Amino acid sequence: MAVQISVLGDIRVLIDGNPVELGPPRRQCVLAGLLIDADRVVSSDRLADRVWSGRPPDGARQILHSYISRLRRAFLPAGERVAIERRPGGYVLALGPGAGGVADVTVDLHRFRELVDRARRAGEAAADDGGERATALLDEALALWHGDAFASLESPWIDEVRARLDEERFQAELERGDLLLRQGRQARLLVELQSRVGEKPLNERLVGQLMLTLYREGRSAHALEQYERLRRDLADTMGADPGPELQRLHLHILDAKTGRSDDQQPPAPAVAPTARPGQLPLPPSSLTGRARELAALDIRRSDTVPVTVICGLGGVGKTSLALRWAHDNLHRWPDGQLHANLRGFAPAVRPLTPQAVIRGFLTALGVDQRAVPTDFEAQTGLYRSLVAGKRILILLDNVHDAEQVRPLLPGSPSCTVLITSRNRLSGLVAEGALPVVLEPLTATEAHRLLADRLGEQRVAAEPEAATALILKCDRLPLALAVACARAMSNPQLPLAALAAELRPHETRLDALDTGDLSTSLRAAFDSSYDALDGAAARLLCLLGLAPGQDIGLPAAASLAGLPPARARALLRALEDAHLVQQHVPGRYGLHDLVRLYAAERASRDQPPAQLTEALSALIGFYIRTADRAHTLMAPHGTSSAIAEGAKGAADAAGAQESPSSGGQVQLGLDDSAAAREWFEAERSCLLAALQLTVSMRLHSQVWRLCWDITLFLRRSGDVQELLSISETGLAAAQALEGPTAPTLQALAHRGLAFAMLLADRDGAKLLDHLGRALSLSQETGDLLNQAHTHQGLVMALDRADDPKAALKHAERSLELYERAGDPHGEANALNTLGWCQGRVGHYEEAAASCHKSLSASRTYGWPHAEAAVLDSLGHINTQAGRHREAVGYFRQALDAYRNRRDAYEMANTFSGLAGAHHALGEYAEARTAWHQALTLYRAQHRTAQAEETENRLGAEAERVKAAIVLADDPGGDPVGRLM
Repeated sequence: MAVQISVLGDIRVLIDGNPVELGPPRRQCVLAGLLIDADRVVSSDRLADRVWSGRPPDGARQILHSYISRLRRAFLPAGERVAIERRPGGYVLALGPGAGGVADVTVDLHRFRELVDRARRAGEAAADDGGERATALLDEALALWHGDAFASLESPWIDEVRARLDEERFQAELERGDLLLRQGRQARLLVELQSRVGEKPLNERLVGQLMLTLYREGRSAHALEQYERLRRDLADTMGADPGPELQRLHLHILDAKTGRSDDQQPPAPAVAPTARPGQLPLPPSSLTGRARELAALDIRRSDTVPVTVICGLGGVGKTSLALRWAHDNLHRWPDGQLHANLRGFAPAVRPLTPQAVIRGFLTALGVDQRAVPTDFEAQTGLYRSLVAGKRILILLDNVHDAEQVRPLLPGSPSCTVLITSRNRLSGLVAEGALPVVLEPLTATEAHRLLADRLGEQRVAAEPEAATALILKCDRLPLALAVACARAMSNPQLPLAALAAELRPHETRLDALDTGDLSTSLRAAFDSSYDALDGAAARLLCLLGLAPGQDIGLPAAASLAGLPPARARALLRALEDAHLVQQHVPGRYGLHDLVRLYAAERASRDQPPAQLTEALSALIGFYIRTADRAHTLMAPHGTSSAIAEGAKGAADAAGAQESPSSGGQVQLGLDDSAAAREWFEAERSCLLAALQLTVSMRLHSQVWRLCWDITLFLRRSGDVQELLSISETGLAAAQALEGPTAPTLQALAHRGLAFAMLLADRDGAKLLDHLGRALSLSQETGDLLNQAHTHQGLVMALDRADDPKAALKHAERSLELYERAGDPHGEANALNTLGWCQGRVGHYEEAAASCHKSLSASRTYGWPHAEAAVLDSLGHINTQAGRHREAVGYFRQALDAYRNRRDAYEMANTFSGLAGAHHALGEYAEARTAWHQALTLYRAQHRTAQAEETENRLGAEAERVKAAIVLADDPGGDPVGRLM
């Protein structure tokens, strides 16, 4: 049974001479996507990209499966000769040989390439006999074409494949033309060459063949016209002249025409036997994922973008990607493939020089060692001449920098240059090279790699352990490969045991060390680290110790004790080496394994005292900036610096605990919005820095960080984190000594009490902390802190439903603020007093107190105080039954809180607004407001308030159902129909 598959024209399949129905174009495109890589696995993602041009629809995998099922049915008559098989990672179109080793499955594209390859070998083996056999083979190969490849299909990917195949056909035609001219059979070429020159008027080899044919046919004038037309076109479009070989042909024809030459037969194009190098190493046995990167390489065709740089972290799989793509596309480079490992980051060896690589390439290209020039520039010129106009792949692996490869770049766009490097090679990119940046695998790809290496069953049996392995290996292919090798060599070892070995930070790199420099993760990192200059290496070490998952530029500068401009330059160098990633502008992070390595090198390479000094400087930066941000967000509040009394004794203690960094980086924050943005960007780093500060037992710094962070956490509504931070701050304050210690301890007790209030914690402990704060403030004579603490007692007693006792503390708070001469405090106290007066039913007095507060807040421009008063007026008017007025006040309060981005108070105000709407019978508006409050309560983990709001919404839902029943009952109460 014979199976014939044709793609050099319309795509069609014949089984025993009978055509096979392949279905609609999309299904045929699936067949084309598999056929172009016959007998090789095509990933599902890559196949989908080919079929849908990089924009697969939802459910693309299911649609692909449907197409493949129908194609399988179409090929059933072929039996085992043609099979579409599911393999790990994708599908493969398997084309089996026939009985007796004679293939009875033929693909015209494969046959074409086989014949062209045989013709080239025949031409090289019989260079002296004119190449009759080679010509016959090329004739047979070109006869297989019946139009454009895949003529019936249209898609961007098909267009790209079609262009590549047309280029292969064109190269075969050029080689056939050279052979026919050598044999003196130019008459066969004339019409064909004239047509092709019309399509490719700037191809010098093609024009040269036509000129020689015209000349030999006695049409010298026409031959010279062809040269002149090409010369003008090249000058107009490229500002260049024809190459030296064509110029020599032109002069020969011109001399013969004018009688200056005795030789009436210009030489045919030389077809001297030249070596066709095939230096590519073996491809990787498997390549998991990377469909996007492979597609990017496919698009970057050699005739449009001749140089591509694959860059990324050591161990990320750059060489594997390059070799896989190169082997998958060997047909693109019929003139050969050159390869060199430049050892730019190879452990324990020096990088190769361009001179050594050039000599190796010249040998591979067939140049006798005795003919190699001694001058390097002459060697480079010879190399570029030998590859000019040829379709050759030049794979330059493990490159250190751009200077190492610039002499190796050919001058001809017909060549493809593929470079791999841990550096970005920004200079080459600036000159037109296109980068393909390789990141660690996605979680899905990493899971697929484990399944491919260890088997689906073993991975499925321990899904949590597999996930832990992926996490601990940082999704880095080399690390995963080492872990898989360990698991494969110990098939009885549970994956959970292997994951447990990788869990400790201090031994993880040891567990991923194979002892083989070529596959050791630590060795890969060593070679990148050793290539750094001293300042960049030091910064990397410090970043490995820095708290948090990333770091901002000013913080990094403080850590390193450098001006920001210098720190930026070093970070850029680390970025170029793919040791640091700038994941958002101005913020830099390290992959987990790189972080572990950097911390390891820090402990080995940096003096401990200098590490402590650097970390203390970073903590100092966070404290200074957090204090500034706190002041901007609450200009009338108490920042940590103010609390410490213009640096007094606590600052002196801090100076003893924190060695000087030699110069302080200051971050310019201009307003409250900028301060909040800084807190949001640095939140995780600040919390991590706080834990570091605790571990260093820097009690003053711990207290300051805690105090300045709490305002942001409160306004963000993160009450659980606020509670934890406040407890840490109190513990630090209680460890302090000196004259300011009682003041700081009073603040810490009060801060924890406020956090407990917001978190709805135990009332007795809350009152105890407020009592301690009041007692300490009275001992130090601190009127303001006494007043603030009375405000806290108001809130606690009001929460305990004791409004009369709360009212007494509100009155005492106002008195203390007046004595202290604090108008901002007075405004807040008037608001608190009005709230308490409303709670005991004195609505007119309450409104009067609040309006005094509102007037002062607006006069002095205190927007947060204004928002709080508007909210109080909403509640007071609700209690007084003036619900329409209450709605207006609540809405004004919401606008003010929204402008201040105070999510905590917004939740409470939405709840109050809902109650006012409900009292007015505006049930839809009430439900909307309750839902908004519920969303915020849940986000802030305020369980009690969330449950209360859910109960109100549940009761509202029951009311709606009852109203619907009444509306449907003709005898029911008509008022119930009104919602």
